[in-house]
Amino acid sequence: MKPPQRILGAIGLSLLAMTGIAHAQATTNQLGIPVGAPNPGARSNPTTAQGVPAPASSAPGKTRYALPDTLSNQSHPAPTPTPKPGHLAVSGKVRGYSFDRIFNKQLSTNINKHATEFGLQTHLDYRVGDTPINIGYTYGGATGFGLNGPNPIANSKVDNTLPGYPLDQVANELYVQYKDQNAMFTVGDQQLNYPWLALSDSRVLPAAFAGIDSQVKLSSTLSAGITRVTKFEARNSSDFDPNTNLTAAYPGATLDKYHPFSPGTLRVDGNYHPASNIVISAENDDFYDIANMTYLEGKVGLAPTSSVNPYLASQVAFEGNDGRKYVGKVNDRTIGAQLGATAVKNLQVVVSGDFAPWQYSYVKAISTSKADSAYFIGGGGTGAVKAVGPDLYEVAYGGIASPYTDSLGTDPLYTTQITQGMVDRRSAGSSYKGAVIFTNQTKQLRLLVSEGVYDYSNQISRNITQEFNADGTVYLNKVRPGPYKGFFFRVRFAPRIQPASATTPQRFEYQRFQTEYDF
Repeated sequence: MKPPQRILGAIGLSLLAMTGIAHAQATTNQLGIPVGAPNPGARSNPTTAQGVPAPASSAPGKTRYALPDTLSNQSHPAPTPTPKPGHLAVSGKVRGYSFDRIFNKQLSTNINKHATEFGLQTHLDYRVGDTPINIGYTYGGATGFGLNGPNPIANSKVDNTLPGYPLDQVANELYVQYKDQNAMFTVGDQQLNYPWLALSDSRVLPAAFAGIDSQVKLSSTLSAGITRVTKFEARNSSDFDPNTNLTAAYPGATLDKYHPFSPGTLRVDGNYHPASNIVISAENDDFYDIANMTYLEGKVGLAPTSSVNPYLASQVAFEGNDGRKYVGKVNDRTIGAQLGATAVKNLQVVVSGDFAPWQYSYVKAISTSKADSAYFIGGGGTGAVKAVGPDLYEVAYGGIASPYTDSLGTDPLYTTQITQGMVDRRSAGSSYKGAVIFTNQTKQLRLLVSEGVYDYSNQISRNITQEFNADGTVYLNKVRPGPYKGFFFRVRFAPRIQPASATTPQRFEYQRFQTEYDF
């Protein structure tokens, strides 16, 4: 029998859902590839599948921008219009979540967890007279209404990635923004949705960033932008801190090496859209004192006028060290490819692969822990170091150091699944993913089924992991004019099979139930 608090949580979520569900209209980008509905509060560049920037001809300055498509693990809130001169626009969402983390092998470090949480996010956008200047503010709050016990933050059986404890993000966003058809400049606390500065909106509240964000349309085919981040508010934190998921002990994130201060990030990007079916994006992310990454992505619609509508995408990430090397030596070379098409009406099939070579070093040290301490090594059971002689060790490394998406399952690699991917494992190797997405004719039902295989094997150990995802969303009513923008159910199951060892059980499963009302 389920514990009383879990029964109460399920009742609460059901009551919340009974008030009605609306349909959020699906859209497509200029390649004809489906994308999610725009997200309230996100001030970043328009995005397409897996966080890829949309064509540069999409004019900067729109207050709401598109989320990744149905391959994303994130939610798809409804849009809010830009306010009229001198007017205030109000938008937001109310969410209810029930999370279960289930391990087949109970260990002190791997125990079953549960959490029930309800969240509110309200966004206010005021346009200053008849000017291109907006002032934005977002409040975010969350509570479990006591369903997670008296002290959930200290309870190891509560899934505090959700989190299970209260949040009070008094100013999740507070910014001043200039925007017109050719430029956008935003200063202050804000939500972003770039590939490596992600919204990570797969919990009760999204992540946010403090700094400056800008996008400029240089021509009909070319745009560019600069983003400077100084602080970060994790999705389960109420404060902006000069830190990251790699260097601070946020619940649910795997701390690599603690540092009380991280100088932030400088991101420079460009987007080129030479034809209606081609988009190319490039960016450089300088994660100060951690790593410097160059990320490229290209996407081409192979037959945009065809009902099959096939497309091909590719991505490249090169990453090396920066500054003080807070997380150790980083050396990654990742390439990826994705092919998608509409197999039959309303059914999209996508296959993807990501690949990164392992790097090796021989280190003189007095112990295993000393040998790998200067390297950014894999986790979750990936082999990292072995003795090869007296005080001589071989160290394997080569994974991506991603300060703002690590441990969150929200990075832009094509093969990332709900509970893991190469970035979250901090591992090189190869990964493959196949996905089938069904959307019914009225867009009120969306089902996604995917299977991922991850080979993290190297010269030190063999490690192959599999993950299956089932993700279903139901919208019962279409959105009509007015403040009501949608209400939906979303259910996700993510069983994962990996090699059994002293620290990694053979089977792990994530179960998530979500309801959301958008206004």
